[in-house]
Amino acid sequence: MTRRNRALTVFGEDLDYLLGKAGKFTLPEYADECGVNYKYILQLRTIPERRPGKLYVDLLKPFARLHTINLADSQQLSLRHRNKPLSFTECRELFPDLTEEELVVSVKQAAEVKDLKDFQLQSTKTDDSMAATGVSRPKKSRHLYPHVFVGRENELNELKISFDNAVADYGSLVMVVGEPGIGKTTICGQLMDYVHEHGGISLIGHCSEPGSPSLPYLAFIEVLSSYMVVCDDEDLKNELGFGASDIARIVPEIVDRLKVTVPTVKNADEERYRLLQSVTHFLGNIAAKQPLLLVLEDLHNADHGTLDMLKHIARNIGSKHLLIVGTYRDIEVDRTHPLSATLAELRRLPNFERIFLRGLDVTETKHMLSSILGHDIPAGLDKAVYTQTEGNPLFVEEVAYYLIKEGLSTEESEFTQPVRDMNIELKVPEGLHDVLGKRLSALSQNCNNILSMASVIGREFRLDVLQVITGLSEVEVLEAIEEAQNSAILDEGHIAGRAVTYRFSHALFHQTLYEEIIAPRRIRLHQQVARELEKIYTNRLDEHAAELTEHFSQSTDSSDLEKAVRYGEMAAKRAREVYAFGEEVRLLDQAIKVQKVHDPNDKVKMCDLLLDLLEAVFRTGDVNRVIDTIVPAAFSLAEELKDDAKAVSICIWALLSIFAREGNIIHPQIVEWGNRADRYAKPETPERVYADTIMGISKWQSLNPASREEGRKLISSAVDLARKIDDVNSLWWAARTYLWFNAIPQYSSELVHIAEELWSGSHTGLTHVNLFYSLSFIGNTFLTMGQRKKAEEVYNEMREISERTGELLWEIYSAGCNQILLCYDGRFEETLDSIDKIRARAEENGLLAAAVTASNATL
Repeated sequence: MTRRNRALTVFGEDLDYLLGKAGKFTLPEYADECGVNYKYILQLRTIPERRPGKLYVDLLKPFARLHTINLADSQQLSLRHRNKPLSFTECRELFPDLTEEELVVSVKQAAEVKDLKDFQLQSTKTDDSMAATGVSRPKKSRHLYPHVFVGRENELNELKISFDNAVADYGSLVMVVGEPGIGKTTICGQLMDYVHEHGGISLIGHCSEPGSPSLPYLAFIEVLSSYMVVCDDEDLKNELGFGASDIARIVPEIVDRLKVTVPTVKNADEERYRLLQSVTHFLGNIAAKQPLLLVLEDLHNADHGTLDMLKHIARNIGSKHLLIVGTYRDIEVDRTHPLSATLAELRRLPNFERIFLRGLDVTETKHMLSSILGHDIPAGLDKAVYTQTEGNPLFVEEVAYYLIKEGLSTEESEFTQPVRDMNIELKVPEGLHDVLGKRLSALSQNCNNILSMASVIGREFRLDVLQVITGLSEVEVLEAIEEAQNSAILDEGHIAGRAVTYRFSHALFHQTLYEEIIAPRRIRLHQQVARELEKIYTNRLDEHAAELTEHFSQSTDSSDLEKAVRYGEMAAKRAREVYAFGEEVRLLDQAIKVQKVHDPNDKVKMCDLLLDLLEAVFRTGDVNRVIDTIVPAAFSLAEELKDDAKAVSICIWALLSIFAREGNIIHPQIVEWGNRADRYAKPETPERVYADTIMGISKWQSLNPASREEGRKLISSAVDLARKIDDVNSLWWAARTYLWFNAIPQYSSELVHIAEELWSGSHTGLTHVNLFYSLSFIGNTFLTMGQRKKAEEVYNEMREISERTGELLWEIYSAGCNQILLCYDGRFEETLDSIDKIRARAEENGLLAAAVTASNATL
């Protein structure tokens, strides 16, 4: 697919000239330097209707700082792009070193300009003509920390090919993998330049580090929010389509901008699927206008919601002009890491690829050093640095800066000491932290103190919060931040409402500063941050509960720990409301740990937390943890508290979990928990339906005909009770049991009636687990009674649920139903082949029992 490149606007032509003159930035880097969204810059460059507004001064600041333009240039650029001169305040913001008189004269002269036809950037004229303007030109200085890209040609070409394929209707997902500092972010930046040059757009999302405040779907929230900043309401409405109200659950700004209403949750499983679909559809609509690159940084830190959304989009990316590039540190992802399970699923996709970045070789190390230092290096230095750094690009850069800072290399005299005398005592991996520490040590003591306090807030932090916990004036804090920015320690973040944020340029800077703070001081700082954030977010505590619980959890104060538990529960509830069940589990696990420190003897609270955790873990599909760990602990507490309501609730969750794992309603553990439920279940309740069903199964298994008949009647009465109390989940539980245990000719009319009732009735409020497993019994009933077409309709719905959820357990049972049809058609070899394949996959994931149960129905 070929896309026509748009002609540049006047602003675009001037911008490209200035970027070339400055020689310091790629377009994405320039956007970051300005603190504006990359797409905003692209639109200004190519869309004549877009004009720079209030952010114009921010767009000029990088060139003013580098002395690429002077005051006269700035005024004429403003007239050219905005049809009005810079104000006195704007001039002072751009050129704070100039006198008030010079600024006033500039504003007056600009106001008198009538014709810009002969406009030429003053910075392109001779020094004599510049002197005539009355403004001296300072000597241009070399930036201390330039970005250098060396090697990686093959890896970058692979990424470029992947983007070209996306342009040609073949979207894909590529993981860029390597150790810290190996160049994952840098190569993504190079790819972003390529994407821009070829008419595409790029969006970036980051994942929060462990212990830092986070939100469900954080990386995608950043992606969507950054796009919305530069998207007008009409375009946004069209691109969101019918998914606006679904996405508004995780990006509340949509509610305010488009006046949409977030619907009440009726079926969590179905609503979660709608959310994932809506985000996929939204990104597809963006990509339909311009090829889209999505960069998701640090996926080793991703929350479960982000990983679930990534899997869903990846499964539906094939025909979109969309390339997703994720980065992660392979050294942090072991077999138990959440990302490991995600990668196992993604590897099965035809459009998935991984690119591993390794260290630079000696030649590339030499090239990087000479590029940073600005001159050739003596023989032997490249090998010495390579030996110490193993070619890690970040480490090589830091060694080069160390040489500069220590006066071992200058532009004038090149190297002042022979290589053998240089003190490059750096080790891997500790050495990288050491050399980063040396960069930090070069900053003023005041700057280091302020950065240490900022590290407690998180890798990204609010300026207003930092000012409060430092107790310093705004000027003092801003001076320290500017010093850190000049040394490339901090990057300017985004503006959230009226709050300005900054971000540590690399996670290692944040980690180094945080780890250097002694524990007592760290605790006090977390307390200060927590209490200040609590004041700031007074009216929106639920939105920021995850951030609050992270900080309060670090305290030793009893009241703070109590708040940590409360905010943890609040954050977990919010995660559940946006179907981020994995994040809900993480938050509840943390709340339980804090509760054990705060008050381990409060058994009521602990039982409540375990019940919430039980439900959350069940929703993630980790039924092994439910059965083996959470259920026994929660049930023991409920019995100790003599709380019958909690006890029977736990019994029911145990029944559902065991059935989900085993697929066998007569499993001995189900009977065991059914007997326990029978002890606690009250009449006319859903719990009674579950208990009577299990007691009916227990009696039905007897060899005594009278006992079997009694069991059948108990199951039948459970169905009637579920209808009477109008509880859909207990009805489907009891009804599917009836379909299973009464599949004999004399009950055929009743079986068909129940199957029709379930199939044609409302599914509102029905859990996906209950729906899915019941469908197999409904389909089998139709098939047994000769209604093959209806059976296929039911099996097709099972397959669709399996495909859109990606759950292996459901894939197993869906495959089992397909095997029945193959067998009915006499395709026995295909049947056996399907059974072998699904059993092999099930065994790999510890689900062989479920596969055996599913295939036994065929055999």
